[in-house]
Amino acid sequence: MGLRIGVDIGGSFTDFAVFNEDTGKLQSLKVFSRPDEPGQEVLLGLQELSSRYGISPADISYFTHGTTVGVNAVVQKKGAKLGLITNRYFEDVLALGRLKTPDMYSLHSLRPEPLIAREHVFGIDGRLDAAGNELTAIDYESVKLVIEGLLRSGCEGVVISLLHAYRNPQHEHQVKTIIQDRIPGFFVCCSSDVWPTIREFERTQTAVISAYVQPRVSHYGRASAGIESGGRQC
Repeated sequence: MGLRIGVDIGGSFTDFAVFNEDTGKLQSLKVFSRPDEPGQEVLLGLQELSSRYGISPADISYFTHGTTVGVNAVVQKKGAKLGLITNRYFEDVLALGRLKTPDMYSLHSLRPEPLIAREHVFGIDGRLDAAGNELTAIDYESVKLVIEGLLRSGCEGVVISLLHAYRNPQHEHQVKTIIQDRIPGFFVCCSSDVWPTIREFERTQTAVISAYVQPRVSHYGRASAGIESGGRQC
């Protein structure tokens, strides 16, 4: 027997739809969502499907689900407390963005506050050109000062987004290695590993969002798999 199960996790309820590929029969189930323990509603729902319809995991040929864990972390501002490392003099990359406002005809139109506060953005010395060739090597001492600033600010992790890293990720990876050597286990995310594309703001913003939601999404994934602990990766 081949069963296809789809799960939609909402704020209040989680809906299961079970389709039997052999008979064409469709069954449904609704359980309470668990925002306090994301992932538990999936396990509880599968247990309920087993007791109510006699469905065992071995019968499932396809399983998919959608969740708003990541989106909720951004909307509710409950993500990780992050720092951001840029090239020196490019520390305002998130604040400036594309200088667009939500409503170009309103003088009171405001953009959302960046997910990383300006005081947690640090510039370092070192530069690549537009082709990815090294103009100035990464300055080790400036990275050491940034590490001190990250620890002093109580940051839980850091995003590294340097100029032209989409062409050559070497500088970002060098900085990551320095940080991990001095702070073993500290969460470090390189923009070139997340979305290596041209345009600094878009690449930086994407990496920041990825790192910001990562702890909650990671916890959700572990909870869904029945794993109590695990490391974070970007």
